[in-house]
Amino acid sequence: MKKIFTRLFQSHLKQQPCIVLFGDDIQALSQVCIEQHKHKAMHVYQVLHDAKQNSVKIECQNSELTLVYLNLINQMALKDLMQHIRQQAHQIELCIFQPSFHSYPQKEAELTQQIEQQWQNTGLSAVSVSQVMIKQMLRQQGGTLIFLGGQPTMAAHVDFLSQSMFAGIRALSQSLAREFHPKGIHIAYCMLLDWDSQNKALMTSVQNLCWHIYQQPESTWSQELSNNI
Repeated sequence: MKKIFTRLFQSHLKQQPCIVLFGDDIQALSQVCIEQHKHKAMHVYQVLHDAKQNSVKIECQNSELTLVYLNLINQMALKDLMQHIRQQAHQIELCIFQPSFHSYPQKEAELTQQIEQQWQNTGLSAVSVSQVMIKQMLRQQGGTLIFLGGQPTMAAHVDFLSQSMFAGIRALSQSLAREFHPKGIHIAYCMLLDWDSQNKALMTSVQNLCWHIYQQPESTWSQELSNNI
């Protein structure tokens, strides 16, 4: 009875919109989101991938930011995070998935391990996050999910493994968009020329592009956009 009362009480709370960012190098982008949306009271969840975490670890939480560590391929941990967000009376308006842009040395002896690590950090994580996030957005009847990734022009300075992962995420985004756009979920792929979290102008540009996608009217939803900065 107490749990039922709690759920009913929470359902009547005014939900605060929030942004959730997933990745392994998203601290700078999260900070830009906080700075840009203070006046909109958009709470930011910064979810960092940590393969060693077996559950949700919340390290910091204040009125603007919640810092979370979890294994992105752990479905139970992701579901626990969604439950935590609901308990905080937050509604996910925008979710951004940042894949790993790190290049790996092409040593034949380590190739199998590199492929597995990159697949878990990027490909499998993208699938895992999208499954949980789309379920949550269907529950709340709306939301925007954006996958960041590389452009074909990155081929000259990005290893073949990363190129393959970006292509896979792009295909995943296109497939999900076809299925869920009619159900009110906006899914898009954002192509980047580069990823440098130390470049404040670049992080601001990426945030602005994601916000542009988020604000698009449903009649003009884009499935793919590029950032040329």
